[in-house]
Amino acid sequence: MKKIILAFALVLSVVSANAQPKTVADAKKLVDKAVAAANDAKKAAKVPTWLTLANAYIGAYDQPALNLIGGTQRTEVKMILGKQQILSTDNVKVQGKNYSVDHYADKDLYYNEAGLLDFFLITKPAVEGDLLGKAKEALLKAAELDTKGSKTKDIAAKLEDLHNKYSNEALNNYYLGNFAKSTDLFEKSLSCFDNKVVGKVDSLNTYYTALVAGLAGNNDKAVTYYKKSIDMGVYQEGNVFSNLSNIYLQAKDTASAKAVLEDGFIKYPKSQGVLIGLINLYRESGEDTNKLFDLLHTAQANEPKNASLYYVEGDVYKKLGDIENAEKLFRKSSEIDKNYVYGILSVGILYYDHAVELQEKANAEMDDAKYTAYVNDMNAALKTAIEPFEESFKKSDDPEIKKAVAEYLKNIYFRFRTEDGMKDKYEFYDNFLKN
Repeated sequence: MKKIILAFALVLSVVSANAQPKTVADAKKLVDKAVAAANDAKKAAKVPTWLTLANAYIGAYDQPALNLIGGTQRTEVKMILGKQQILSTDNVKVQGKNYSVDHYADKDLYYNEAGLLDFFLITKPAVEGDLLGKAKEALLKAAELDTKGSKTKDIAAKLEDLHNKYSNEALNNYYLGNFAKSTDLFEKSLSCFDNKVVGKVDSLNTYYTALVAGLAGNNDKAVTYYKKSIDMGVYQEGNVFSNLSNIYLQAKDTASAKAVLEDGFIKYPKSQGVLIGLINLYRESGEDTNKLFDLLHTAQANEPKNASLYYVEGDVYKKLGDIENAEKLFRKSSEIDKNYVYGILSVGILYYDHAVELQEKANAEMDDAKYTAYVNDMNAALKTAIEPFEESFKKSDDPEIKKAVAEYLKNIYFRFRTEDGMKDKYEFYDNFLKN
C-alpha cells in the first residue's frame, strides 16, 4: 500500500522540572508514591495531588528518551545515553529513506544517512500502561477540583504538552507502518485539546486520524473522521473528499461516493482527485457528464471573477478529449484574471501533450501516408503551443514556472532549428536554463 507523507513536524514537548526521573527505578518510585497519595481520601481532595500524579506519569513516559533531541549526531547521542548498551544495529528503509537503527533495551533510535537522529520509538516504557492517558485523567481531575481556576493555565499547558507527545508518537508509528497504533494515538491527541480546560479543536489531527485509519483498514473510523474534517471545513486540497469517496467505492456504495465527490467539487473545484473521480464515475455509470458542467457553471455564477473555475472547466474538456473547448476555457481563465498564468500556460501544455499523442500514433503506424499525416499534425500542434508558452514565459514571475516553460520551448525550437529564426530561439532558452 502506498504511504502518504504527512505534512507534519515533530513538536518539542515540555517536561516539568519535577518530572524527570533519571532511572527506571526512580520513575516507578515516583509513580507508586503519587498513586498512593491519590488513593488516600484526604489527599485525593487536593489539586496538587493530581498534578503530582500527572507529572509522575509524564516523567515515566519521558524517562526512556530523556534528553534525546531530533537532529543530534549519533556520537553525541551515545554520550548522552552513557552506559546504556546498543543491543544490535541494522539498516532499514522507511518511507523510501535509508536508516541505521540502534536497538536498546527500551527504545529504537533511527539515524538518517547523515548520521543524525531522525526519530525514535519507545519499545519498553519505564512503567507499563497508557501513561499519557493516565496523566490526562489526572489533569482533568485536578481541573475539576480547582474550583477557583488558579491552576487552569498550568493544567492547560500540560494537556497541550500531552497532545504534542501523542502526536509525535503517532507520527513515528506512521513512519514505521504501524497504522493501527498511529490511528489510536492521533485520536487520543484530539481529546487533549477537546475538553473544558483547553477548549481547542485540532482539525489537522482530525484529518490525520481519518487518513491513517484508512491505511490501517479501519474504514468505519476513517469515514467518521473524514466527515468531521468536512464539517470543520478542512478539505486538504480536496483529498478528504476523494479519500472518502474511495472508501465508499470499496464498499460498492457508488451513490455515496458520487455524492461526496459532487459536494467536494462544489467546495473545492480545483482538486484533481475530485475531478478525475467524478469523470470516472460519470463514465462508468453512463451518466451524462453535462452534470459536471452544471456544477461548474453554478460555481462560476457564484464567483464569475474566479479564474480557476474556468481553468477547471477547461481541464474537464481536456480530459474528455475536446481540445477546442479546452483551449477556449483555458484562455478565458487568463482573460478574466490577467495575473492567472496557469490558463495560458495550459493552452501550451494542451497542444504539447496532443503532439506527444500524435507522435505515439505515428510511431505505431505502418502505413507511410498515415505516418506522414500524423507527423505533420504533430508539428502543427507543437508550433501552436509556441505562442501560449511564450506568453506564459513573459507573464510569470515564478522561477519554477519559467524554468518549466523554457524546457518546453527549448524542445520545440530544437525540433525546428533549421527553420528561420528557430535556432536563435532555441539558443535563448538553452542559455536561460544553463544560467
